[in-house]
Amino acid sequence: MPGARTFDCTILVETAMRNQHSSSFSSIAAAAGLASMLTWGTAQAIEVKDLKGFEALFGRYAPGGDCARQPQIMVDAAGFTFDLAGARETITNPEFAASYGGNFYQGITQWFFPFRSAQGYPILLAFNDGEKPGVLSVSAHDEGWRGGPPLGPRNQALVKGSPYAKCS
Repeated sequence: MPGARTFDCTILVETAMRNQHSSSFSSIAAAAGLASMLTWGTAQAIEVKDLKGFEALFGRYAPGGDCARQPQIMVDAAGFTFDLAGARETITNPEFAASYGGNFYQGITQWFFPFRSAQGYPILLAFNDGEKPGVLSVSAHDEGWRGGPPLGPRNQALVKGSPYAKCS
């Protein structure tokens, strides 16, 4: 699966074992339990060919819901269309991060990765962010963090425009 992230717990278990003075069964069980908890909550993203089934998200989003401002993000059955300073880009195969909120998440926020890069997913779209219908946040994900690769101009503009809201 492109871009799927997992955590290799082998190092964690080996380190925990090395730091134990006894090799009792309880020490092994504790290390293995910790390792399994860390991998159990791993988020996976799946590529979708369109946004059919996500009709509740459809609409035009702008910074603060003001459609006189840029950038804007249009969501429809075909996918996402990003309007930035006169340039338009349509993404028809985003990745839906179905488990981003964890295994037992039951809220209304839905997460997508619209773009892929050599570093992974540059930005994350969170629809209904903060459990608020019509709110969209765009945040840096695998780029733009301290010490990491910088966000490109397009993604920087999208993050700076956040939070977005549906235009009325």
